[in-house]
Amino acid sequence: MKFVHTADLQIGMIAPGAGTAARQLQDARVEVLRAILRGGAEKTADFVVIAGDMFENNRVSRTLSTQVARILEEAKPLRVFILPGNHDYYGPTTVYAREEFLKLGEHVKVFTERKPFVVPGCDVTLYPSPCFEARSNESPVRGVSTQPGTKYHVAVLHGSVPGRIGRNEEEDDYFPMTEQELRSLGMDYVALGHWHSLHPDPDEEPTSPFFYSGTPEPTRFGESMSGYALLVELDGEKRTVTKVPTGQYRFLDIPKHIAGETDVADLKRVLADISEPEKTLLRLQVSGIVSIGVRNLLDQLVEEMESKFASVQLDDAELSLEPDERDLAQFSRGGIAQTAFRILQEKQKEAPESERAKYHRAIALAYRAFKSELE
Repeated sequence: MKFVHTADLQIGMIAPGAGTAARQLQDARVEVLRAILRGGAEKTADFVVIAGDMFENNRVSRTLSTQVARILEEAKPLRVFILPGNHDYYGPTTVYAREEFLKLGEHVKVFTERKPFVVPGCDVTLYPSPCFEARSNESPVRGVSTQPGTKYHVAVLHGSVPGRIGRNEEEDDYFPMTEQELRSLGMDYVALGHWHSLHPDPDEEPTSPFFYSGTPEPTRFGESMSGYALLVELDGEKRTVTKVPTGQYRFLDIPKHIAGETDVADLKRVLADISEPEKTLLRLQVSGIVSIGVRNLLDQLVEEMESKFASVQLDDAELSLEPDERDLAQFSRGGIAQTAFRILQEKQKEAPESERAKYHRAIALAYRAFKSELE
């Protein structure tokens, strides 16, 4: 038998920081659900498991939840099993109590209790542990244990495994589970949701008892291995877990140290070689000490790339400005801009090392304020 494991679609996500690409990212999260269900049918999967957070929250619009319900209905006869996660938890205001979900056919089931479920026509029992609140210190593993009656056993859980990958402490506290707990379950497979990065990589840890599928459509910068679903095949004692690319968009970080014009030119060549820029959200992380002339070239490059990429962000927190005489000559002699830069540079030279950073920031602010005089 085989099934598809996905989670954390976060449909209805606002996509802050994505700029003009926000709407495209929102639409992509709906379309990736359609694509996963279509792919499951094409691969003759017995069912699809969504291990929590299909929705960003329980306040998504009725229009959006109706659209999702229609996609699920159109998947028939492919069976779809949905676990409420911490974002779309099963509570008094749950999205899953809306009429459009209550009217879905029997091929769609939302797990609303911690109760083993034998999949009709399959020799497998699912052990779901839905979330009933947004945050909890309770382990999703509590009360989960295999029962006789089927050949295969699959747990469907939503929560964190502290210490497994680099996440912040607050998120690691949500629905915590230990590796030992997960291994002691004795399941043929543990389908996890909550972390947006696929983990572990089945190519590197094929025998791992548990897997996070990660979000099938990337949500932000810093995610590793997002944009996949997992195809799980169980054949006797043999188990195969295969990652299937699903993401339409990608978030790409490019670090670059800049000292002069040639570095900006090098960066431009790197950006020109990036495939599918219209599907790429780009963050340039620049560092170094540059003149105003070089900084202006960098800004011009960013403006040029904004018309080619889905979104462009410039992280210049580590980029310092040191205006030279050629820079200052571009401003009116004795004018406000030229005077401001000279004063700030003198103050910076006189300041102790511990205070120089604030003058770097002040010079950067002055550049933004007087940049129009360069145009």
